[in-house]
Amino acid sequence: MNAARCVAVVVSCSLLAGCGALNSFDQAVARASSAAPRPKSDAPAAPDLRIPADAVASTYDIPVVPVPPVPIGRGAAPQTSTAPPAPAAAPQTPFVVTPASVSAPSAAPARSADVDPGAASLRQLQQQAAAWYAGVDSYTARMTRREVVNGTAKPEEILLFRFRKEPWSVYFKWIGDAGKGREVIYVKGLYENKIHTRLAAGDAPLMPAGTKLSLAVDSIMVRSASRHSITEAGIGAGIDRIGALLDAQEHGDKRRGVLTDLGLQKRPEYDQPVRGAELVIPAGVEPELPNGGRRQFFFDPEYHLPLLAVTHDDKNQEVEYYHYDRLLAPGHLDAADFDPDRLWSNPKPAAKAQ
Repeated sequence: MNAARCVAVVVSCSLLAGCGALNSFDQAVARASSAAPRPKSDAPAAPDLRIPADAVASTYDIPVVPVPPVPIGRGAAPQTSTAPPAPAAAPQTPFVVTPASVSAPSAAPARSADVDPGAASLRQLQQQAAAWYAGVDSYTARMTRREVVNGTAKPEEILLFRFRKEPWSVYFKWIGDAGKGREVIYVKGLYENKIHTRLAAGDAPLMPAGTKLSLAVDSIMVRSASRHSITEAGIGAGIDRIGALLDAQEHGDKRRGVLTDLGLQKRPEYDQPVRGAELVIPAGVEPELPNGGRRQFFFDPEYHLPLLAVTHDDKNQEVEYYHYDRLLAPGHLDAADFDPDRLWSNPKPAAKAQ
Protein backbone atom coordinates (compact mmCIF):
# COMPACT_ATOMS: atom_id res chain seq x y z
CA MET A 1 0.00 0.00 0.00
CA ASN A 2 1.61 3.35 -1.03
CA ALA A 3 2.25 6.27 1.31
CA ALA A 4 -0.63 8.41 0.03
CA ARG A 5 -3.17 5.66 0.67
CA CYS A 6 -1.73 5.10 4.17
CA VAL A 7 -2.19 8.78 5.01
CA ALA A 8 -5.73 8.72 3.66
CA VAL A 9 -6.65 5.70 5.77
CA VAL A 10 -5.17 7.26 8.95
CA VAL A 11 -7.01 10.54 8.32
CA SER A 12 -10.30 8.76 7.67
CA CYS A 13 -9.84 6.76 10.89
CA SER A 14 -9.38 10.03 12.87
CA LEU A 15 -12.43 11.60 11.29
CA LEU A 16 -14.60 8.56 11.97
CA ALA A 17 -13.44 8.49 15.60
CA GLY A 18 -14.13 12.22 16.15
CA CYS A 19 -17.50 12.45 14.38
CA GLY A 20 -18.95 9.42 16.08
CA ALA A 21 -18.31 10.51 19.73
CA LEU A 22 -21.20 10.75 22.21
CA ASN A 23 -21.72 13.47 24.81
CA SER A 24 -21.45 11.00 27.64
CA PHE A 25 -18.16 9.86 26.29
CA ASP A 26 -16.93 13.49 26.13
CA GLN A 27 -17.94 14.08 29.77
CA ALA A 28 -16.13 10.92 30.86
CA VAL A 29 -13.06 12.02 28.99
CA ALA A 30 -13.25 15.48 30.62
CA ARG A 31 -13.46 14.00 34.11
CA ALA A 32 -10.61 11.63 33.36
CA SER A 33 -8.47 14.42 31.95
CA SER A 34 -9.00 16.67 35.01
CA ALA A 35 -7.94 13.87 37.32
CA ALA A 36 -5.00 12.59 35.32
CA PRO A 37 -1.84 14.66 34.76
CA ARG A 38 -1.78 16.39 31.45
CA PRO A 39 0.82 15.18 28.94
CA LYS A 40 3.52 17.56 27.88
CA SER A 41 2.44 19.74 25.00
CA ASP A 42 5.45 18.78 22.95
CA ALA A 43 4.73 14.99 23.27
CA PRO A 44 3.58 13.43 19.96
CA ALA A 45 0.03 12.09 19.78
CA ALA A 46 -0.29 8.29 19.85
CA PRO A 47 -1.17 6.89 16.42
CA ASP A 48 -4.65 5.44 15.94
CA LEU A 49 -4.10 1.80 14.93
CA ARG A 50 -7.76 0.89 14.50
CA ILE A 51 -8.83 -0.38 11.05
CA PRO A 52 -11.89 1.42 9.66
CA ALA A 53 -14.91 -0.77 8.98
CA ASP A 54 -15.18 0.42 5.39
CA ALA A 55 -11.51 0.09 4.51
CA VAL A 56 -10.93 -2.22 1.54
CA ALA A 57 -7.53 -3.62 0.58
CA SER A 58 -6.48 -4.37 -2.98
CA THR A 59 -5.56 -7.96 -3.85
CA TYR A 60 -2.22 -6.65 -5.08
CA ASP A 61 -1.41 -5.61 -1.50
CA ILE A 62 -2.00 -9.10 -0.03
CA PRO A 63 0.50 -11.96 -0.58
CA VAL A 64 -1.18 -15.19 -1.67
CA VAL A 65 -0.18 -17.91 0.82
CA PRO A 66 -1.45 -21.53 0.85
CA VAL A 67 -3.60 -22.08 3.91
CA PRO A 68 -3.51 -25.51 5.59
CA PRO A 69 -6.81 -27.15 6.50
CA VAL A 70 -8.28 -26.25 9.85
CA PRO A 71 -7.50 -28.96 12.43
CA ILE A 72 -10.58 -30.88 13.50
CA GLY A 73 -11.55 -30.96 17.18
CA ARG A 74 -9.31 -28.16 18.41
CA GLY A 75 -10.92 -25.29 20.33
CA ALA A 76 -14.26 -27.05 20.70
CA ALA A 77 -16.39 -26.40 23.75
CA PRO A 78 -16.24 -29.10 26.43
CA GLN A 79 -18.97 -31.68 26.23
CA THR A 80 -21.68 -31.57 28.90
CA SER A 81 -23.26 -34.88 27.93
CA THR A 82 -22.70 -37.89 30.15
CA ALA A 83 -22.18 -40.08 27.07
CA PRO A 84 -18.59 -41.17 26.40
CA PRO A 85 -16.74 -38.78 24.09
CA ALA A 86 -16.42 -39.70 20.43
CA PRO A 87 -13.01 -40.96 19.30
CA ALA A 88 -10.66 -38.26 18.11
CA ALA A 89 -10.57 -37.71 14.39
CA ALA A 90 -7.45 -38.71 12.53
CA PRO A 91 -5.11 -35.77 11.85
CA GLN A 92 -5.32 -34.36 8.37
CA THR A 93 -2.36 -34.24 6.04
CA PRO A 94 -0.95 -30.72 5.79
CA PHE A 95 -1.33 -28.91 2.51
CA VAL A 96 1.90 -29.08 0.56
CA VAL A 97 2.73 -27.07 -2.53
CA THR A 98 4.92 -28.90 -5.06
CA PRO A 99 6.68 -26.75 -7.65
CA ALA A 100 5.55 -27.42 -11.19
CA SER A 101 9.11 -28.20 -12.18
CA VAL A 102 9.28 -31.10 -9.72
CA SER A 103 7.34 -34.20 -10.72
CA ALA A 104 6.04 -36.42 -7.94
CA PRO A 105 7.67 -39.88 -7.85
CA SER A 106 5.59 -42.88 -8.82
CA ALA A 107 4.01 -44.68 -5.93
CA ALA A 108 5.44 -47.99 -4.86
CA PRO A 109 3.18 -51.01 -5.13
CA ALA A 110 0.70 -51.36 -2.30
CA ARG A 111 1.92 -53.63 0.43
CA SER A 112 -0.98 -55.49 1.98
CA ALA A 113 -0.90 -56.77 5.54
CA ASP A 114 -4.34 -58.34 5.34
CA VAL A 115 -2.96 -61.82 4.67
CA ASP A 116 0.03 -63.40 6.36
CA PRO A 117 1.96 -65.10 3.53
CA GLY A 118 3.20 -67.74 5.94
CA ALA A 119 -0.21 -68.74 7.26
CA ALA A 120 -2.68 -67.89 4.48
CA SER A 121 -4.08 -70.44 2.06
CA LEU A 122 -3.05 -70.39 -1.59
CA ARG A 123 -6.55 -69.16 -2.44
CA GLN A 124 -6.15 -66.20 -0.08
CA LEU A 125 -2.76 -65.33 -1.55
CA GLN A 126 -4.13 -65.55 -5.09
CA GLN A 127 -7.15 -63.41 -4.24
CA GLN A 128 -4.95 -60.78 -2.63
CA ALA A 129 -2.70 -60.71 -5.69
CA ALA A 130 -5.72 -60.47 -8.01
CA ALA A 131 -7.11 -57.55 -5.99
CA TRP A 132 -3.79 -55.72 -6.30
CA TYR A 133 -3.64 -56.35 -10.04
CA ALA A 134 -7.21 -55.14 -10.54
CA GLY A 135 -6.26 -51.75 -9.12
CA VAL A 136 -3.16 -51.18 -11.27
CA ASP A 137 -3.35 -49.78 -14.80
CA SER A 138 0.36 -50.01 -15.59
CA TYR A 139 3.67 -50.91 -14.02
CA THR A 140 7.40 -51.16 -14.67
CA ALA A 141 9.72 -53.94 -13.49
CA ARG A 142 13.01 -55.64 -14.16
CA MET A 143 12.66 -59.09 -15.63
CA THR A 144 15.25 -61.89 -15.59
CA ARG A 145 14.63 -64.74 -18.04
CA ARG A 146 16.25 -68.09 -18.81
CA GLU A 147 14.74 -70.50 -21.33
CA VAL A 148 15.49 -73.69 -23.18
CA VAL A 149 14.03 -73.32 -26.69
CA ASN A 150 14.01 -76.27 -29.10
CA GLY A 151 16.48 -78.11 -26.91
CA THR A 152 18.96 -75.21 -26.76
CA ALA A 153 19.62 -73.34 -23.52
CA LYS A 154 19.59 -69.61 -24.19
CA PRO A 155 21.74 -67.22 -22.15
CA GLU A 156 20.23 -65.43 -19.19
CA GLU A 157 18.57 -62.19 -20.27
CA ILE A 158 17.87 -59.10 -18.15
CA LEU A 159 15.18 -56.78 -19.43
CA LEU A 160 13.38 -53.59 -18.55
CA PHE A 161 9.68 -54.43 -18.75
CA ARG A 162 6.74 -52.04 -19.07
CA PHE A 163 3.12 -53.09 -19.05
CA ARG A 164 -0.16 -51.25 -19.63
CA LYS A 165 -3.65 -52.80 -19.43
CA GLU A 166 -5.66 -50.62 -21.81
CA PRO A 167 -4.90 -51.04 -24.57
CA TRP A 168 -2.94 -54.18 -23.72
CA SER A 169 0.67 -53.09 -24.24
CA VAL A 170 4.12 -54.46 -23.48
CA TYR A 171 7.59 -53.03 -23.93
CA PHE A 172 10.90 -54.85 -23.44
CA LYS A 173 14.40 -53.45 -23.50
CA TRP A 174 17.40 -55.76 -23.06
CA ILE A 175 19.72 -54.18 -20.50
CA GLY A 176 22.01 -57.12 -19.69
CA ASP A 177 24.92 -58.48 -21.69
CA ALA A 178 22.75 -60.79 -23.83
CA GLY A 179 20.94 -58.84 -26.56
CA LYS A 180 21.90 -55.50 -25.07
CA GLY A 181 20.06 -52.66 -26.78
CA ARG A 182 17.30 -54.78 -28.32
CA GLU A 183 13.77 -53.39 -27.89
CA VAL A 184 10.36 -54.96 -28.50
CA ILE A 185 6.92 -53.30 -28.48
CA TYR A 186 3.52 -54.85 -28.93
CA VAL A 187 0.17 -53.07 -28.55
CA LYS A 188 -2.84 -55.28 -29.14
CA GLY A 189 -4.87 -53.98 -32.07
CA LEU A 190 -2.54 -51.06 -32.92
CA TYR A 191 0.44 -50.60 -35.20
CA GLU A 192 -0.82 -53.29 -37.60
CA ASN A 193 -1.21 -55.60 -34.58
CA LYS A 194 2.42 -56.59 -35.08
CA ILE A 195 5.42 -56.98 -32.85
CA HIS A 196 7.86 -54.16 -33.53
CA THR A 197 11.51 -54.83 -32.78
CA ARG A 198 14.60 -52.71 -32.81
CA LEU A 199 17.47 -55.12 -33.36
CA ALA A 200 20.63 -55.51 -31.35
CA ALA A 201 23.98 -56.19 -32.92
CA GLY A 202 24.12 -59.74 -34.31
CA ASP A 203 20.36 -60.35 -34.19
CA ALA A 204 19.98 -60.85 -37.95
CA PRO A 205 22.43 -61.22 -40.86
CA LEU A 206 23.05 -58.03 -42.83
CA MET A 207 20.90 -56.02 -40.39
CA PRO A 208 22.89 -53.65 -38.16
CA ALA A 209 21.95 -52.69 -34.64
CA GLY A 210 19.01 -50.27 -34.56
CA THR A 211 17.22 -51.74 -37.58
CA LYS A 212 13.44 -51.86 -37.15
CA LEU A 213 11.68 -55.12 -37.86
CA SER A 214 7.91 -55.71 -37.86
CA LEU A 215 6.74 -59.27 -37.23
CA ALA A 216 3.37 -60.99 -36.99
CA VAL A 217 2.54 -62.27 -33.52
CA ASP A 218 2.56 -65.89 -34.77
CA SER A 219 5.68 -65.45 -36.94
CA ILE A 220 8.09 -68.39 -36.91
CA MET A 221 10.88 -65.99 -35.97
CA VAL A 222 8.94 -65.02 -32.86
CA ARG A 223 8.03 -68.59 -31.93
CA SER A 224 11.64 -69.70 -32.27
CA ALA A 225 12.84 -67.00 -29.86
CA SER A 226 10.75 -67.90 -26.80
CA ARG A 227 8.71 -70.72 -25.29
CA HIS A 228 5.60 -68.58 -24.87
CA SER A 229 3.62 -66.04 -26.85
CA ILE A 230 4.14 -62.36 -26.13
CA THR A 231 0.46 -62.19 -25.15
CA GLU A 232 1.31 -64.26 -22.04
CA ALA A 233 3.80 -61.71 -20.73
CA GLY A 234 3.40 -59.96 -17.43
CA ILE A 235 2.59 -60.51 -13.78
CA GLY A 236 -1.15 -60.77 -14.42
CA ALA A 237 -0.74 -63.93 -16.50
CA GLY A 238 0.76 -65.78 -13.53
CA ILE A 239 -1.96 -64.56 -11.16
CA ASP A 240 -4.67 -65.67 -13.60
CA ARG A 241 -3.01 -69.06 -14.14
CA ILE A 242 -2.89 -69.81 -10.42
CA GLY A 243 -6.52 -68.75 -10.05
CA ALA A 244 -7.66 -70.98 -12.92
CA LEU A 245 -5.80 -73.97 -11.45
CA LEU A 246 -7.38 -73.44 -8.03
CA ASP A 247 -10.83 -73.10 -9.61
CA ALA A 248 -10.39 -76.37 -11.50
CA GLN A 249 -9.17 -78.26 -8.46
CA GLU A 250 -12.03 -77.01 -6.30
CA HIS A 251 -14.38 -78.54 -8.89
CA GLY A 252 -12.45 -81.82 -8.95
CA ASP A 253 -10.84 -81.15 -12.36
CA LYS A 254 -7.17 -82.18 -12.30
CA ARG A 255 -6.61 -82.55 -16.03
CA ARG A 256 -4.31 -79.54 -16.13
CA GLY A 257 -2.32 -80.80 -13.18
CA VAL A 258 -2.35 -80.64 -9.41
CA LEU A 259 -1.27 -77.53 -7.53
CA THR A 260 0.13 -78.18 -4.06
CA ASP A 261 1.23 -75.86 -1.28
CA LEU A 262 4.98 -75.93 -0.60
CA GLY A 263 4.83 -73.66 2.44
CA LEU A 264 7.77 -71.38 3.12
CA GLN A 265 10.81 -72.05 0.94
CA LYS A 266 14.33 -70.66 0.85
CA ARG A 267 15.25 -69.16 -2.52
CA PRO A 268 18.51 -67.43 -3.50
CA GLU A 269 16.54 -64.48 -4.95
CA TYR A 270 15.23 -63.48 -1.50
CA ASP A 271 16.76 -62.81 1.88
CA GLN A 272 13.92 -64.52 3.75
CA PRO A 273 11.79 -67.63 3.15
CA VAL A 274 9.00 -67.18 0.62
CA ARG A 275 5.71 -68.95 0.09
CA GLY A 276 5.75 -71.47 -2.76
CA ALA A 277 3.35 -73.63 -4.74
CA GLU A 278 4.12 -76.45 -7.17
CA LEU A 279 2.12 -77.57 -10.19
CA VAL A 280 2.69 -81.14 -11.39
CA ILE A 281 2.01 -81.03 -15.14
CA PRO A 282 0.80 -84.24 -16.79
CA ALA A 283 2.28 -85.38 -20.12
CA GLY A 284 0.59 -83.90 -23.18
CA VAL A 285 -0.96 -80.90 -21.42
CA GLU A 286 1.59 -78.32 -22.58
CA PRO A 287 3.29 -78.54 -25.99
CA GLU A 288 6.54 -77.24 -24.48
CA LEU A 289 6.48 -80.15 -21.97
CA PRO A 290 5.41 -83.19 -24.02
CA ASN A 291 6.41 -85.58 -21.23
CA GLY A 292 5.13 -83.39 -18.43
CA GLY A 293 7.07 -81.62 -15.72
CA ARG A 294 6.60 -79.32 -12.75
CA ARG A 295 6.30 -75.56 -12.34
CA GLN A 296 6.89 -73.72 -9.10
CA PHE A 297 5.48 -70.31 -8.20
CA PHE A 298 6.90 -68.14 -5.42
CA PHE A 299 5.19 -65.15 -3.81
CA ASP A 300 7.42 -62.15 -3.23
CA PRO A 301 7.71 -61.55 0.56
CA GLU A 302 7.28 -57.79 0.22
CA TYR A 303 4.34 -57.52 -2.17
CA HIS A 304 2.84 -61.03 -1.85
CA LEU A 305 2.73 -61.39 -5.64
CA PRO A 306 3.85 -64.43 -7.69
CA LEU A 307 6.94 -62.73 -9.13
CA LEU A 308 9.04 -65.87 -9.59
CA ALA A 309 8.18 -68.92 -11.70
CA VAL A 310 10.56 -71.83 -12.41
CA THR A 311 9.71 -74.83 -14.63
CA HIS A 312 11.50 -78.18 -14.89
CA ASP A 313 10.88 -80.91 -17.44
CA ASP A 314 10.40 -84.61 -16.74
CA LYS A 315 14.20 -85.02 -16.43
CA ASN A 316 14.34 -82.28 -13.78
CA GLN A 317 16.11 -79.90 -16.16
CA GLU A 318 15.27 -76.23 -15.75
CA VAL A 319 13.59 -75.08 -18.95
CA GLU A 320 11.91 -71.83 -17.83
CA TYR A 321 12.89 -69.16 -15.34
CA TYR A 322 11.04 -65.84 -15.03
CA HIS A 323 11.68 -63.41 -12.20
CA TYR A 324 10.28 -59.89 -11.77
CA ASP A 325 11.79 -57.45 -9.29
CA ARG A 326 12.26 -53.69 -8.78
CA LEU A 327 8.54 -53.34 -9.27
CA LEU A 328 7.14 -49.82 -9.70
CA ALA A 329 3.36 -49.50 -9.70
CA PRO A 330 1.40 -47.65 -10.75
CA GLY A 331 3.74 -46.93 -13.62
CA HIS A 332 1.90 -43.84 -14.93
CA LEU A 333 2.49 -45.05 -18.48
CA ASP A 334 0.63 -43.68 -21.48
CA ALA A 335 0.45 -44.26 -25.23
CA ALA A 336 3.76 -42.51 -25.85
CA ASP A 337 5.58 -45.17 -23.83
CA PHE A 338 4.48 -47.84 -26.36
CA ASP A 339 4.66 -45.89 -29.61
CA PRO A 340 7.51 -47.28 -31.75
CA ASP A 341 7.50 -44.28 -34.08
CA ARG A 342 7.92 -41.91 -31.17
CA LEU A 343 10.43 -43.97 -29.22
CA TRP A 344 12.50 -44.77 -32.28
CA SER A 345 12.31 -41.43 -34.04
CA ASN A 346 15.60 -41.98 -35.88
CA PRO A 347 15.64 -45.70 -36.68
CA LYS A 348 17.53 -47.52 -39.37
CA PRO A 349 15.52 -48.34 -42.51
CA ALA A 350 12.55 -50.50 -41.57
CA ALA A 351 12.27 -54.09 -42.67
CA LYS A 352 9.11 -56.17 -42.71
CA ALA A 353 8.71 -59.90 -42.28
CA GLN A 354 5.76 -62.24 -41.98
